[in-house]
Amino acid sequence: MKSIRAQFDRAIRHLLYPLFAAATLAYLAYELNGPKASIGHQYGWYVGTLVVVMILIESAHALRAEWRMTWATFWRRDLPFLVIGASTIAVANWVALRIVTEHAMTPGRALAQVPVLPGVIVSLLVTDFLWYWVHRLSHEARGRTGRWLWRVHVAHHLPRQVYVLMHAIGHPINAIVVRAILTIPPFLMGFSPEVVFAAGVVTGLQGLVSHFNVDSRVGWLNYLLVGTELHRYHHSADPAEAKNFGAVVSVWDQLFGTFVYRPAEAPGALGIDDPAQYPADTQFLSVLALPLRRSPARGA
Repeated sequence: MKSIRAQFDRAIRHLLYPLFAAATLAYLAYELNGPKASIGHQYGWYVGTLVVVMILIESAHALRAEWRMTWATFWRRDLPFLVIGASTIAVANWVALRIVTEHAMTPGRALAQVPVLPGVIVSLLVTDFLWYWVHRLSHEARGRTGRWLWRVHVAHHLPRQVYVLMHAIGHPINAIVVRAILTIPPFLMGFSPEVVFAAGVVTGLQGLVSHFNVDSRVGWLNYLLVGTELHRYHHSADPAEAKNFGAVVSVWDQLFGTFVYRPAEAPGALGIDDPAQYPADTQFLSVLALPLRRSPARGA
């Protein structure tokens, strides 16, 4: 029995991400080979199924029991943030879709005819470069702007757990900033709607797996992509190791000296180093009001 369990744990550890990636590629193939007008119409089914499967796996094979989702935190914290986050993202996505489909890329523009794969790679590198610096400044910048960026972003770091639904916990202003970074640069560069959509799907997958409370390992892929092993350290309560600011690719963290990778290890504690200066993560309205109040930047 121990041998069977060990083999199952090993499969969970090494096969989950390849399976999620394969399912995502199959979904993208289905969407991109269909009518252009219907691109993205099945995204809700895809991501909903993925989230349910990941939650079920987390419930049975959590890396840390203290990082599990509980019903108490779900009702008091996760659900309110899910509702306002989903509403904000839905409106932002609607605006972005109108921009992309009605006013964007014409065949005469230079990048409109770039194939999907190279287009997605370039788009992800550009958008993640921009997010890397916005994200890093939100943690490390000083002065009035830096403090405000941190107050906008800190909602995502107040919880002392990390699990799939944690991906949705964040201030709506932060969600709008993320959506703008993901959509506007590829639009201005002239990429096709297919490239913009596919890059968004890949970003969504990485966002979910990076908050996965399961011992999922990808080895050398950590030097290309930000996933479970890297992003866990970003949520560390120790500012010295709370790095890995990229959302999808890890190349910018490696290039700019903020790459933290410790194979087979996990942070000792999650959250922030000065929780007494902020409302509890379950005080929903107080957390939403943080950008309107004064508070120190992290590590100040």
